[in-house]
Amino acid sequence: MGALILTGPPGAGKNSVAAAYAKLRERCAVIDVDLVRWMVLQPHRAPWDGEAGMAQQRLGVRHACMLARSFVHEDYDVLIHDVLSDETAKLYQSELAGLNPRIVLLMPSLEEVERRNSTRGPRLRADEIRMLYEGQMNLRCFDHKIDNSVLSPEQVAEQLLTWPERL
Repeated sequence: MGALILTGPPGAGKNSVAAAYAKLRERCAVIDVDLVRWMVLQPHRAPWDGEAGMAQQRLGVRHACMLARSFVHEDYDVLIHDVLSDETAKLYQSELAGLNPRIVLLMPSLEEVERRNSTRGPRLRADEIRMLYEGQMNLRCFDHKIDNSVLSPEQVAEQLLTWPERL
């Protein structure tokens, strides 16, 4: 049992890969950190909204890690998905020390990310998607990077199962 953390820009396939991965495990909990962060409604801040936004992002990471430790204690595999910065990646590694957290960066092409986001509801503006994409391109704190531009979520999930042999 351990913790697997997926990161990548919006539209990278984190939710889809997490669902495919969970189907391949006997016991698996998936933690969507966006849902944890949205528990703070007043005031809710995006991570890029200055120090208040970063503080809420760190709060979301800490609470996601509390959930992860609880699920692992109950013998569940845990997959967390979030859009990480190097700062939050280090926070995950610190908070999940002892659980051997592995961070996988899903990084499809910008064109594929834009295409996938065009099929979603209007959650993020195009400039925000590009900003987050560039942030993920510059991420340094991860264990493995997968270009899933043409891979199905099931193919990526299969790769994650064979960690570290195939990654």
